[in-house]
Parts: sequence; C-alpha cells; structure tokens
Amino acid sequence: MGRRQLWDQDEVLASAMQLFRRRGYLGASLRDIEEATGLHPGSLYRTFQSKDGLFHAALDAYNERVVRGRVRVHLLEPADPLAGIRSFFTSAIETGTEPDPGCLLTNTAVESFALPQPAAGVHHGLAAIEGGFADALTRARQQGDAPPDLDVGTTATHLLALYQGLLVLVRAGLPRTALHSVTDGAMASIGSLRTPRKQDDHE
Repeated sequence: MGRRQLWDQDEVLASAMQLFRRRGYLGASLRDIEEATGLHPGSLYRTFQSKDGLFHAALDAYNERVVRGRVRVHLLEPADPLAGIRSFFTSAIETGTEPDPGCLLTNTAVESFALPQPAAGVHHGLAAIEGGFADALTRARQQGDAPPDLDVGTTATHLLALYQGLLVLVRAGLPRTALHSVTDGAMASIGSLRTPRKQDDHE
C-alpha cells in the first residue's frame, strides 16, 4: 500500500506558479523549488517526474486559474464588451506598489527559446485570450458599438499582440502614462462607433 500524500497539490502548484513568475524556468533552481513548495526532490520526481514536469503543470494551472479567469471576468461576462476590453488592459497596469513579477504566460513566451521542450500551455493561454477578445468584439459589433465590417479575427490578434507587449512593458517598469497610451491605442484600433463613456476613461 502506497504512502499517503501529505501535501496539497493545488498549494504546491500555486507556489510553483509564483516562483516561476519571479525567476522563470531557467532561473528557478531545484533548491528554490524545494523552498517555495516544501517538496523534497523525491516527492517532486514521484509526482511530476522532473522540474520540467512541474513547470508545465504550473503553467497549465496558471492558464486555468488566472488567464481563463481574467478572460471570463473582463471579456466574456461584461454586458458592455468595449468597457470589458479596456478593463482587461487597465487591470494589468494597476498592479499596486510592489514590483510586478509579470504574467507567467508572457514570461514563458519570452523565455521559450531556452526551454528544453515547447510549452504547449503558452499556445493554449494565448488562444484563450484571443478567443476572449473575439467574443467581446463580436458582441460589440452586434450591439452597434463597433463597425459592422470589423474584421473580428484580425482585430482580436492585434489586441492580443498589444496586450502581450503591454505586459512586457509593465514588467520593465514603464510609466503608467505610457502604459495607458497602449490601452488607448488598442481601443482606437477597434474603431468604436460610440462616444467613450466617462467610466471608460483612465485617470
């Protein structure tokens, strides 16, 4: 009869997500992983087979808990899809006073050239965001807030590129005025047919 697992896998993955956000895959040593998660090497290898296995499990968990959660809250659920798109961008800027470790998805995409094997989770996460933009844009077009001939697929891809670039600039510490200008450019690219509402404006 196998030994009973005494640690919570969800907690381990949450700790691993934060570690890999701060250090990246290459920068996180096995000692770092042990200190962050409380897992001894034996438990790590029994459950995840390797550091690489833990990393991919953490990236999958990040997509499910963070990326898809943000897409749902900002892009899929709001009755006002354009306000939702703007809030999706601005919520990435207003990160508080502590240095932002960045998005694990974006950080991994930047680091992907050095990973031992391609991270399928990067493509899954980016597809979830692009799909969320497409959903919001489709509803905005249906509601008459975006041009009827708006190319939803192309515009969603452009918004994805702008958003990923924004996240890199956030981590680089650019001033918020510059970051908000990226959001303004993203909204302008949609070609909104309505007068911007007061609550859409940033400070």
